[in-house]
Amino acid sequence: MEPVTWELSAQLASFKPATGRARSQHFTGDMEAEVRINAAASPYPLLGPERVLPPGAALVEFHYPASSSEPVTLLAMVKRPAGYDPDGGDWEYVVLTPQGTSTHRGALPLCRRCHADAPHDHLFGGPR
Repeated sequence: MEPVTWELSAQLASFKPATGRARSQHFTGDMEAEVRINAAASPYPLLGPERVLPPGAALVEFHYPASSSEPVTLLAMVKRPAGYDPDGGDWEYVVLTPQGTSTHRGALPLCRRCHADAPHDHLFGGPR
C-alpha cells in the first residue's frame, strides 16, 4: 500500500491521553506506549458488557523507544458504522508513521485476531 495521509492525522494534537505510558505488547514488547483518544472515545478505558464505543471513536497508541520522547510508530483503531466488519466489532485498524501517514489499514487480520480476545468491544485497557 502506498502511504497516504490519514484523514484524522490533523486532529491527533487534540486527542487526549487515556492511559499513562507503559510497556506495550505490540511489536517485540520492548517499546513504551500511551493511548490517546478523540472525544467520541471518551468512555475508554471504562468499558463493560453494556458500554461500547460509537462510530467515529478513535484510539491511537503512540509507541516510543524506552526513554525517548519521540514516537516511532502509531497504531490506531477507528469504530466504523455497523456493517463495516461485524465479526471484528466494526473496527478499522490503521498503522501510521509519527507524521500521520497510513502504511496499512483495514480489517487487518493480525489486529483482528488479537483484539478478538479483548474483554469488551474488542478493546483492552491500554498498554499491557
